[in-house]
Amino acid sequence: MQDKQKVLCFHGFGTNSDILSYQLRQFKKEFKDIEFITLNGPIPLNRNIIMDENLAKMLENQNIYSWMSFLHMKNNDMNSIYSPAFEEVVKILKEQGPFFGVMGFSQGSSIAVRLASKIAAGEVDLGYNLQCFIFVSAQVNPFGDIDSKSYLCRVPSIHLIGMNDFLVDRSLGLVAQFLNPYVIYHHQGHKVPTLTYEQIKDLKKFFQNPTQDWTKTVYVPQLSKL
Repeated sequence: MQDKQKVLCFHGFGTNSDILSYQLRQFKKEFKDIEFITLNGPIPLNRNIIMDENLAKMLENQNIYSWMSFLHMKNNDMNSIYSPAFEEVVKILKEQGPFFGVMGFSQGSSIAVRLASKIAAGEVDLGYNLQCFIFVSAQVNPFGDIDSKSYLCRVPSIHLIGMNDFLVDRSLGLVAQFLNPYVIYHHQGHKVPTLTYEQIKDLKKFFQNPTQDWTKTVYVPQLSKL
């Protein structure tokens, strides 16, 4: 039996790998040839954070994590707040690879963005080539950090962008940093969206051949009739 292709996935702020695994349940069901491996952020959080009431109930009695901490800042360098998480992710990608791709949701996307920028700049060599980046409710240069210079990443990318998401502008800005992006818009807000039949079908095509030219392929949901 052929081994599944692996995608390393990073959860949002104040949740954990189990919650992201639940959020990705449709992806796991529909894309059976891919193993979505979720990872906990390295920084434990206490419960005194603001979050959605339903999410708070799901996380009751669970440990929650972040991918960054301002306590790690050194010499006013914003890049340093991500350093422990980024170094751990690169180590996993090297030691447990090859991985087909990486996925970042919300705050977790900051690690994926940083990885893309470092690969584009030739500053990170995993020993193999990632086939894709997957961004969900993502943002370019959160806090205006991670390398002020712009970059253009050649690795094919998927961008799931919520038109009602408070990060929609930053998600659109991130698309411009990739040379071969595949963009799907939805109206489900800041979340891992439930995919339509057409979206699933098109993403299966992407996963089968991520190096195809996707730059002109943009899925826009049909507007309801007035």
